[in-house]
Amino acid sequence: MAVQNVSVYAVIGATGNCGTALIKNLLKRPDARINAYCRNRAKLVQKFPEEAKEGGGLNVFEGSIHDTDLVESCVRGCRAVFLVLSTNDNIPGCRLAQDAADVTIQALQRLRETHKSQPLPKLVLLSSGTVDPYFSRHVPWLLQLILLRSASHVYRDLELTEKLMRKHEDWLRSVYIMPGALAIDEQRGHALSFTEQDSPVSYLDLAAAMIEAADDEEGRYDNRNVSLVNTGAKPGFPKGTPWCIFIGLLRHYLPFLHPYLPLNTGPK
Repeated sequence: MAVQNVSVYAVIGATGNCGTALIKNLLKRPDARINAYCRNRAKLVQKFPEEAKEGGGLNVFEGSIHDTDLVESCVRGCRAVFLVLSTNDNIPGCRLAQDAADVTIQALQRLRETHKSQPLPKLVLLSSGTVDPYFSRHVPWLLQLILLRSASHVYRDLELTEKLMRKHEDWLRSVYIMPGALAIDEQRGHALSFTEQDSPVSYLDLAAAMIEAADDEEGRYDNRNVSLVNTGAKPGFPKGTPWCIFIGLLRHYLPFLHPYLPLNTGPK
């Protein structure tokens, strides 16, 4: 019997919608193992109670995103690292993506020095097509203006994260995934694209696209902005989006109201 090669993938931000979708997709593959970083182990185990047990394919790393030792353990020996730590709430001063990328790069720099013969994983960042002028070129200008302001702090975080990662492209391979609007829906089929984006796409299709880009051995997506389109039926309009946009605009124009505004306002 042939020995099956196993690939290990790290998910940084495992309890969010995208992180959960990545884990669901990867668990379908007998050749995949998952190292999942999260700040709340109980929350992740509640979603994947059997898989989080020993031998279940899901290894949980719980702790601070600033713990370089923890993140180094999480990403060591991985084929790819999915950076999906973000928020749908327009939190002033947001730097979730920057913190995740920064600590991951620090961890990989260590591994580069201590495990010189071991190939480094590819980084796959979840960004947004809204911050890419080309992918968002067909969005009506007024809607684009509203979208940019309703998530201004989050988009700023993503833009700075991309700049940080691009500084290290001489030794790190990165893919920048730029989806349109996202919906919690079933998997319908996707295609990666350098020129077009669809809105909305499901988180499960987004996750499948991210895994496809990570697994590409020809380097077609390395160090490039990539989006995706639906190849099946388009998901329904994500519930909760108008409320999320409204609260996001309040946080943009009146940031001092942030402590008094609701959280978790993303798609339902």
